[in-house]
Amino acid sequence: MHRRMTGAGALMAAAMILVASDARAELFSKAYTFKPGTTLEMNSEVPGGLRLDSVEFVLPSGDGKQTGSFSGPKVKVSISNLGTSAAKVGVSIAVTDADGRLVGVASGGTKLFPLRADRQIVYTLAVDGVRTELAAGTVFRISIEPMP
Repeated sequence: MHRRMTGAGALMAAAMILVASDARAELFSKAYTFKPGTTLEMNSEVPGGLRLDSVEFVLPSGDGKQTGSFSGPKVKVSISNLGTSAAKVGVSIAVTDADGRLVGVASGGTKLFPLRADRQIVYTLAVDGVRTELAAGTVFRISIEPMP
């Protein structure tokens, strides 16, 4: 009886590991040249049937006319779902300067409803916290994670 219980436990553990590994999505992560005010066409395939279409960094003008909580720097990330089922998406971006210092970060993604198949969405991510030297950025790294 004890041997059968041990075998059943091992089988159950193996099944849970297999299910957990299938549910874990692959992380897409890549570095690009930072170019504010320009829509960078990426067209990069992302695991989970997604495609990174474009990235645009929008920095406020230095004239001081734009004020308020919605006038800070933003990143517009366009993603398409080329798969057959809806998917949730997580996006993280880090910007570094020529000396490798972190000068800006942003993150976001799906909040309520998943991105349906054969659709495109533009996620607008606010660059919060460290951002005073964002214009001095030279490289940005983007990570995209499809979530079940």
